[in-house]
Amino acid sequence: MRSSLLLLFPVVLRITGVAAFSPLKQRNNNIIRHNVSPSTKLFASENNIQLDRRSFATKSIAAISTVASASAALLSNSQSTLADDEGTIIDPSVDPPKITNKVYLDIKFGNYKTKRMVIGLFGDVMPKTTENFLSLCSNGDVSYAGTTFYRVISDMTIQGGAIGSSSGKSSSSAVLQPDNFNIKHTKAGLVSAVRNKDGSIDSRFFIQTKDDAGWADERYAAFGIVLEEEGTGGMDVVKKISKVDVKAPQNNPKDPVMIVGCGVFEGHK
Repeated sequence: MRSSLLLLFPVVLRITGVAAFSPLKQRNNNIIRHNVSPSTKLFASENNIQLDRRSFATKSIAAISTVASASAALLSNSQSTLADDEGTIIDPSVDPPKITNKVYLDIKFGNYKTKRMVIGLFGDVMPKTTENFLSLCSNGDVSYAGTTFYRVISDMTIQGGAIGSSSGKSSSSAVLQPDNFNIKHTKAGLVSAVRNKDGSIDSRFFIQTKDDAGWADERYAAFGIVLEEEGTGGMDVVKKISKVDVKAPQNNPKDPVMIVGCGVFEGHK
């Protein structure tokens, strides 16, 4: 902003006809060349200098006014642009997106009874990604039932949903491009799509276990969040999964963490 105003000031001065004190010098030289007496020369020179000073002051005030108006316009535009840019970023810890759909995953692992995890989806912000997740929870021919949480990184994420692959390296589900990366990873329980090398996504997803997962911002598309619904496991299930024993080097759980069932809650797609 400051550099823009510095560049703008001399331009405004030229437009208004104010070019430092060069007109004074030129006019004084012209006056001195007239064939008049020394006293007349001095009187004429002083009068012209006074007139030039008045003219310069008037033009300077006009120029400053023009610069002020221009700077106000630039500031207004920059603030408007900043507001527009900030408007695309969503911090779910401050202003969570609207939940348009709810789905569930029934999970069995270790000696625990089957626990239900309910996930709210942000369909307005992430329509394509949400629709993909919904279809995979609907118990169709291709669904999350029978898949696992294939990777656990303690105090970071649990990763699951690799249809047709126990290792999590691939998925046999449909591939698509994420809607956007506007949702910041600032809340534990956010559900995000795992990315392929080409930037596309499939059925695989991860759930962050801590509020601060800034490493995922602008890289992974968050599209839902684990909900604390009555009678369900909520984040307690996520935390228990995040503590299971794993095998190096891929952090695969030693004992399977199975998604034994899934579905879409009535009243939603």
